[in-house]
Amino acid sequence: MARFVITDPSDRTQIFEISSPTISVGRADSNDLVLRHPSVSRHHVRITVLPGDITLLNDLGSMNGTFVNNAQIQEHRLNDQDRVAIGMYELKYETTRAGDLHIEAGSGTVTDVNGLVAGTENIGTALRLTPPTVPAAPIPIQERVKILEKENNLLKLLLAVGKTLSSVLMPDEIMHRVMELVFQMDNVERGFVMLRDDKKGFKPAVLLYKDERRKAEARGVALSTTVTERLMNDRVPLLIYDVGTDERFSTSQSLRISGIRSAMCAPLIYKDRVFGIFYVDCLSKPYAFSQEELGIFSVIAAEAAMSFDNARSHEELARSVVQRQAFERYLSPNIVDKILANPDEIHLGGENQTVTILFSDIRGFTRMSEKMEPHAVVELLNEYFSEMTDLIFDSGGTLDKYLGDGIMAVYGAPLPKPDDALRATKTAMEMQRALAALNREWENRGQQPLRIGVGVNTGPVTAGNIGSPKHLDYTVIGDAVNLASRLCSNAAGGQILVSDSTYLLLNGRIPAQRLEPIRVKGKETPVELHEILWQDPVS
Repeated sequence: MARFVITDPSDRTQIFEISSPTISVGRADSNDLVLRHPSVSRHHVRITVLPGDITLLNDLGSMNGTFVNNAQIQEHRLNDQDRVAIGMYELKYETTRAGDLHIEAGSGTVTDVNGLVAGTENIGTALRLTPPTVPAAPIPIQERVKILEKENNLLKLLLAVGKTLSSVLMPDEIMHRVMELVFQMDNVERGFVMLRDDKKGFKPAVLLYKDERRKAEARGVALSTTVTERLMNDRVPLLIYDVGTDERFSTSQSLRISGIRSAMCAPLIYKDRVFGIFYVDCLSKPYAFSQEELGIFSVIAAEAAMSFDNARSHEELARSVVQRQAFERYLSPNIVDKILANPDEIHLGGENQTVTILFSDIRGFTRMSEKMEPHAVVELLNEYFSEMTDLIFDSGGTLDKYLGDGIMAVYGAPLPKPDDALRATKTAMEMQRALAALNREWENRGQQPLRIGVGVNTGPVTAGNIGSPKHLDYTVIGDAVNLASRLCSNAAGGQILVSDSTYLLLNGRIPAQRLEPIRVKGKETPVELHEILWQDPVS
């Protein structure tokens, strides 16, 4: 893997890893590497990685040209340590090698936190990833006290992590809390968490400094590709020792830029899935961390991974509850269950499909309500709507909306079925029968009976979430909806009118009679229609 060590016009330095076969460089935000300076063209150069570790640099007709080692080029094969001038920026091309880092691995990643701390008599041994060596000479009492105090502080830290994470449910807060606790470890000056993004590799989630003054002095974080690959593949915690004073690594420009003296990093693993990297370092001391501290760090990483996964599961559950509540406003519970179980089967963003639309409306309700108390009107409508809505849901329909004293229901969206027209028509019949039963109850209470007209039509519509960003409603629109509404308007109280398109789909299973075609608004020719004989038995 290769990279650029970039020096900007202010003499600040950063690292850019070449992780894609094609990299675009320029001033425009659409580039993979954006260099924001007037001296850089919007699309300045293209970098192409070919098989055999061949990296080509092509100038894209830039205004100020592209220079490699002080010579202007149009196309150039990059070699290690080449210096590329793009406007006021200098990019040093550097190929990384596994030997550029002095890395020591722990014996394994902790994945069973509960098993690790179950026996307090063995916890000291469990936290050491390598067996302790026997000293050649007795340790002075003062040193032994310091060692015991350090181990005691580490154990207290481990317990504090467990207590803290047990009460945190937000993923971002978990990472901040863990980082704040890790800062209690000796020599930890900086830390960050990077989360796995299957499309873009890793993205930074948290970057914190123990001392804010260090933040101003720091020269950025450049985690080696060697380190990330080893964390992902071997799944072991790593110690990175001081390389700043070691002549073997004097050519590692990236480490000098980062200012790394000592570091610990561990993969965030839960249920055999690596979803991030946990990293801390010391910018001021060489060999600042021990294998015992790496053991504690590995346990904390395991605790954080488990808590983070639980928090994300909690968020997904909360989103599922919100989705269910939203769907249940207009869908039957069994349809909601199917949608949540197989969300890929539906598209709520808007699509064309054939549905059957049902409209119902109470005849003469406006005049009736003028003679009633407002609370009585509300009670009557609530009782009526509750009965009708249950019938729609029981038959697998979608409640689109209430329209004053009217109802609009849809069969076939968001989930189509082959018998949508039949179920919609049967629901219209059940609504008339249910209203007849309600009328008998209301008459016994001295309430005037209600009569409804129903219109049903089948045809193509656009179905989806429609509205503004602040308020969306799932609905259907189109000429088929308008025709269903017109049929409802022409239906007398106690009558069900269906279009010819719906009637043909019933295949004679519902008793009906053909009526004279009628003219409706928006149609140039008369509309064929049929009246459903809902009081007759269904064949």
